[in-house]
Amino acid sequence: MDCRKEGCSQPQEEDIMDIPLDDPAANKAATKIQAGFRGHMTRKKMKDDKPREEVSMRCCRRLG
Repeated sequence: MDCRKEGCSQPQEEDIMDIPLDDPAANKAATKIQAGFRGHMTRKKMKDDKPREEVSMRCCRRLG
C-alpha cells in the first residue's frame, strides 16, 4: 500500500515501532528472515566467484 497516493492518517514509521522487540515469535521470525537473506547473499557471492575460478583453472591447465 502506497501512503502517498491514498493519504494514510498516520506516518509509516509508527507502524514499524509497533513490533514488540521482546516477543519470542517476532524474534524467531526475524531470525528466519535474516538467515534466509544471508543464505541468499552467500549463494549470490559464490555464483559470482565461480566463473573466475573456472577461468583461472583453464589458464593454468594450458600453461602446465
